[in-house]
Amino acid sequence: KHVAAIITEQGGITSHAGIIARELGIPCVVGAAGITQIIETGESLLVDGGQGEVYRLGTKQGFPVQKLHGSGLRKREAKVNFQPSNFQNTFPIATQLLVNLSQPDSLDKIVGLPVDGVGLLRSELMMLEILNNVHPSQWHRQGNERELVERLAQLIVQFTVTLAPRPVFYRSTDWRSHEFPSLSGDHLVTEAEVNPMLGLRGTRRYLSDPASFDLELAALQEVYAYGCRNLRLILPFVRTVEEFTFCRRRVEQVGLTDNPDFQLWIMAEVPSVLFLLPDYVRAGVQGISIGTNDLTQLLLGADREQRQLETLVTGCHPVVKQAIQQLIEMAKEAGIPCSICGQATVQDPELIDLLVEWGITSISVDVKDVEATYQAITRAEQRLLLEAARNKSKGLRVKGKGENS
Repeated sequence: KHVAAIITEQGGITSHAGIIARELGIPCVVGAAGITQIIETGESLLVDGGQGEVYRLGTKQGFPVQKLHGSGLRKREAKVNFQPSNFQNTFPIATQLLVNLSQPDSLDKIVGLPVDGVGLLRSELMMLEILNNVHPSQWHRQGNERELVERLAQLIVQFTVTLAPRPVFYRSTDWRSHEFPSLSGDHLVTEAEVNPMLGLRGTRRYLSDPASFDLELAALQEVYAYGCRNLRLILPFVRTVEEFTFCRRRVEQVGLTDNPDFQLWIMAEVPSVLFLLPDYVRAGVQGISIGTNDLTQLLLGADREQRQLETLVTGCHPVVKQAIQQLIEMAKEAGIPCSICGQATVQDPELIDLLVEWGITSISVDVKDVEATYQAITRAEQRLLLEAARNKSKGLRVKGKGENS
């Protein structure tokens, strides 16, 4: 919140550092290899987050004396040109347009925007603000869990009250050991994981540390106790039906399922969901949100954190599109809603046409992408309506000719 720009040596444009920086409006260049060995403390830099470039500025003329390369937002991603007044005369759309958020400070940015709710409320940043560098399990062991529950509930309530009656989909924590090494009291990871992206994360971590998950669930129940009825829960990185069943039991025990408006979803980001979705639905899944960032890297076997592979980790790939289409169709067949979040719709705006055609329930994007996404959804729905009208008119003409003969 208090920095002018962010530069990292590692990571790709879909890394969490880049995602959070975009929401905060902070210029960010990722994957600038070796930059910490080049620049020195006290230097003046010009950071171009749109082009992925860092300039070392001369001390006198102020002109760039050295240009360093990394990866930034693509040009079309870097444009922020919307105002709430742009949406005073909007056309209604059938596809729900949701927004991704991670902290209450971003709520001011969505006032006046044509969004139908929060499709992805990331929990990790909010948790870091209230944990005081102490892991949730340590709060529990010290008997301070009630204070943590109230802190988290108060943050979530800001979203549910602001958006009511529109839904807020809270994604429970997806801790990864390499991203949160500073939290003390984490007894689960005693040594560095070789591959944290495929390590002890998501719902698998809840099985090993159910107390921390229970703290989050208690905070959600507290939000319902405040009178908010528009809160939903999405479970992250679910690998197996057994993991989901374990989590559902914890959800039931805290009383969340007693609230008639409560819904329990899963992130569809592990490829196994392509084969297990009917089993998930039978186990109680009420909706899915396709997480294209993780789904893409796992389908293509390419680490999204590696800059050398960033051109491969894209939702434009035919395999990714086929998987998304299959998930949408399976969800429709199962009678559950299907949303999509991640960077795929930004990387490939034409994907929105396909999503609407396939029957996606909702599309969730970052705040700055709301305007472009709304326009793309409007065009896609109008095109489908026009095609349907033309086909109907053509059918009537053919029928009329047959009757005359």
